[in-house]
Amino acid sequence: MIDILAWNNQLYVSDMGNYRILAFPLSTREGSPDGLTIVGRYGEGSAINQITNVYYMAIDRISESLYLSDSGNDRILKLNLTDNTLQLIAGTGIYGSDNVSLNFPLGITINETTGSLYVTDSQNHRIQKFDFNSAEGITVAGGNSYGHNLSQLYYPSGVAIDSDDNVYIADSGNNRIIQWLVGAKEGRIIAGKIERKMKLKYINNIIIGTGFADTNNTQLDNPVQLKFDIHYNLYVVDQFNNRIQRFDLLDNGC
Repeated sequence: MIDILAWNNQLYVSDMGNYRILAFPLSTREGSPDGLTIVGRYGEGSAINQITNVYYMAIDRISESLYLSDSGNDRILKLNLTDNTLQLIAGTGIYGSDNVSLNFPLGITINETTGSLYVTDSQNHRIQKFDFNSAEGITVAGGNSYGHNLSQLYYPSGVAIDSDDNVYIADSGNNRIIQWLVGAKEGRIIAGKIERKMKLKYINNIIIGTGFADTNNTQLDNPVQLKFDIHYNLYVVDQFNNRIQRFDLLDNGC
């Protein structure tokens, strides 16, 4: 799984096997233009000029910055795209569960208006919100250990927000998408129907999906990424079903 972003006539690619971020020009006469390494080029590591596994990225158009979820280093990095300076903005680089630490962060999204960053703190089973001027996170979803209750998450991955700062989560281990309203104590399922059949998924002998999964159009199997379009349709990367699912949230009452 890799992430790509297009912005300001550039395509940004997380080249995970080479531990680097590449930028490709979108307007070019070349059939296959060369990419420019903007982060990395020094191999895998934890120094400020190195990354490990960057599965997710986000763009802040106001500050012209690229945010990187450096999962293996338990931190979020910010790259200033005007001068290519890189800085640590969330996490300590050492996994933990307090309000300044992260444990294998995955999905990230930005609220440019309020100046805040939302991080899927996957192995802490929670969503953390960081103001741009603070290293202390606030738990806005989950954080009640792992599980399948509506107050819990289980290895969440992707995250999105709406205009009211309500949070939408790809709750991967539970094979569902959760909407978590601002200030709520629990979320509600908006995609991924609960059924009695339990399906286990193993990778390298580790259980990574223990929720209820199937292949029909009401269910998901390890959803990992989600995005909205301008019509409030929700697109979900349904990983183990090898498909993209679209859900019309307006017609479904969300």
